Amino acid sequence: MHRFCTIIYLLLTTTVIAQAGGEKVVLFPDLTPGIHIYRYNWDVETCVLYVAEMSRSEPTLHFEVALANAQVLGKETVRSMANRRNQRRDRRVIVAVNGGFGVLGDMRGYGGVLENLHIQDGELITQPTDTEACFGVTETGEFLSSPVQMEANIQIGEQTLSLGCVNQRRLDGCQITLYTPRLGESTRTNRRRGKEVIISGLPLPLTPNYEHAYRVEEVLSDGNSLIPRDGAILWFNARLRNPAVSEFSTGASGTITLSLSPPEWNTVQHAIGGRLRLLKNGEINQTIADMHNAEKRHTPGKRAPVLNLSHEPRTALGYNADKLFLVVADGRQRKYSTGLTLYELASILIDLGATEAINLDGGSSSTFVVNDTVVNKPSGQQERDVLNAVFITADRP
Repeated sequence: MHRFCTIIYLLLTTTVIAQAGGEKVVLFPDLTPGIHIYRYNWDVETCVLYVAEMSRSEPTLHFEVALANAQVLGKETVRSMANRRNQRRDRRVIVAVNGGFGVLGDMRGYGGVLENLHIQDGELITQPTDTEACFGVTETGEFLSSPVQMEANIQIGEQTLSLGCVNQRRLDGCQITLYTPRLGESTRTNRRRGKEVIISGLPLPLTPNYEHAYRVEEVLSDGNSLIPRDGAILWFNARLRNPAVSEFSTGASGTITLSLSPPEWNTVQHAIGGRLRLLKNGEINQTIADMHNAEKRHTPGKRAPVLNLSHEPRTALGYNADKLFLVVADGRQRKYSTGLTLYELASILIDLGATEAINLDGGSSSTFVVNDTVVNKPSGQQERDVLNAVFITADRP
């Protein structure tokens, strides 16, 4: 009876607002100051979106990110990550959506590994790869979405090597990777593809704008080394033919320097990376627009091999001078919601008022949670374990 009354109450308090291209159905009208939640029924095609708008001028509201299981390896539901964040008691999670891209399958033990930027509570956990599709918030609350790159070096003796990756699986072109305890228990590397150097003396957590001396404790060639809780591991690709690699021997020492560029990114407290910038200065990404315009026949709701052009569930993050937008579009469900192409998603974000936006992971991962309730209808018919999440949190009284 209580559940029935609650549903009736929500129906009675729902407000419908007509808008070009669709209608907004207001949900949770008394949630908290500075937050507006609504379902957007897009009637240009059959698609249902869920939108959270956060006022940037409300001092009690905050943008945060979360890592599944508090480490890179492994997956977790968005609700579970939100519940873990709530246990800290300083803030409560109001809205949560799924985060970025990475390895969702096992892939030789690398299930859970992210493929783009993740900074959480000031800790650099993974570095940017799609440098255009990153969003961060600084200590002072400034929003950043400029292209960002990591500049990192390892000095040993008279030699300096470039550090390419942090806490990621071996990537093409990434000759040296730094593994911190945030990855998990071990590196999951293959002994035939490189060697590993255990180092100590590095204060953790790793942060942007980082410079510290280290000492080589051991050099290993078996792969999948255990990561010391108070140290880190440098992995060197076996194809790296730099003579400086031979300088790494037990007892040797050097310095690791790391920073993000442009320099304002070094003050970021929370950041996330997606795949493809959707909007820049109020304009749709030219690559996305060109692909859309080149399509000979547009069929509403059609799935396609090219994911940019396929109608899929989508998740996006956008903002303008006044608001932050978290958007989830349901899909793969005929007569309810067929999903969106990336061009359509970008167009709707413009209609909603966003001027900057990035594309986050979609498909069965697309999840929209309000106060511990999954509000949307994930295409997999249940909430999926994902790699990381995005939160809007509010200060507790």
